[in-house]
Amino acid sequence: MSTFTGVIGIVLFLLIAFIMSNNKKRINMKTVCIGLLLQTALAVFILKVPIGVKIFSYIAKIINKILDASMDGAAFTFGWLCDDFSNKFIYAIMLIATMIFIMSLVNILYYYGIMQRVILILGKIMNKLMDVSGAEALSNCASPFVGNVGAQSMIKPYLPNLTRSELLASMSGSTACLSAGCLAMYAGFGIPLEYLLAASVMSAPGALVISKIVYPEVDIPQTKENFKISRRKTDANVLAAISKGAGDGMKVSLNIIASLIALVALISFCNVILGKFGVFLASTLHWNWSSIGIDLNNLSIEIILGKIFSVFSAAMGTTWGHIEQVGTLIGQKFVVNECVSYLDMKDMMSVNALDTKSIAIATFALAGFANLSTVAIQISGIGELAPNQRKNLARLGIKALICGTLTSYVSACIAGIVVSL
Repeated sequence: MSTFTGVIGIVLFLLIAFIMSNNKKRINMKTVCIGLLLQTALAVFILKVPIGVKIFSYIAKIINKILDASMDGAAFTFGWLCDDFSNKFIYAIMLIATMIFIMSLVNILYYYGIMQRVILILGKIMNKLMDVSGAEALSNCASPFVGNVGAQSMIKPYLPNLTRSELLASMSGSTACLSAGCLAMYAGFGIPLEYLLAASVMSAPGALVISKIVYPEVDIPQTKENFKISRRKTDANVLAAISKGAGDGMKVSLNIIASLIALVALISFCNVILGKFGVFLASTLHWNWSSIGIDLNNLSIEIILGKIFSVFSAAMGTTWGHIEQVGTLIGQKFVVNECVSYLDMKDMMSVNALDTKSIAIATFALAGFANLSTVAIQISGIGELAPNQRKNLARLGIKALICGTLTSYVSACIAGIVVSL
């Protein structure tokens, strides 16, 4: 029965979305049911069906080759700093190298119109199968390729006229998955790449399911039937496209590095304060929280998050002895970001602190940009693309964060079941 514990989690997370819904009577059951079927079918195909396993193993090999190539570029630039990849300092170099190379490749594909064609085909399939608008389908299909905000730039002509339901779906899709550059980087950490790939692919229909429960469509979207992507070349030539991609990759990686330094330092500082406060409670007030598994003499943010989010971890079907560890990871991801969580997960895996099922569930639950800082990024980034939508973006920001989180949790439930079979 423990194999199917994740079913409880799926029901729980869908129930949370239903409770949040602003118009329960208008929920499109076709969108919800087809989306859940697609999520499940993709998980089974990628993780269990032999042909699917082979296809995505081949894709994983390509991504690993891309990672190797980016490290060759880093070695040429940084020299001896790239000799020891067990050194934590190298993560900054790995991040810069992978982001620059991936963004350059993506820009080359854009220049030749390949990326637009792929995303348009996927968007049209999603549009027909799930009965959603073309704009939100395109945005959600683009998110795993170009990441947060970049997906909305793909539908820039339609952004000013998006309904609130479409806008939430687009924002949720971007928070529920990882971009190609991040996939390569986290694979470099030792996180199973096939899980990362499956999580990103599953997020497209999954985010539409959750967002359309939370905010059902009540209007007639502009792109309900006809839609397209502009194939106009924005760069003078392919070298200009490479240069622009490299510049964008550097900007993104430096922003991530700056955020990591600030957030990890803030956690460390808060842990010092919590540690002192915990000792005060234990030694001066003689409080004892051992009955709920908290040692006040060693109080930290990780312990608090582990306790709070262990409820969700248990609902996903995490192996009993690892519930709190996974709870800590998903709590860190929600408050800080997924990069910090994957780094801690790497350390747990190195000492065999997680079993196979728990690794799968944690990887899927962490595979997304759904964290508090993303809300600000989306409001400012998408707001620049469509200034008239700023108020709607502000109203929908927290909902998009929750929708993206629930999407990853549902995918984690499905993955836990599939991996256990």
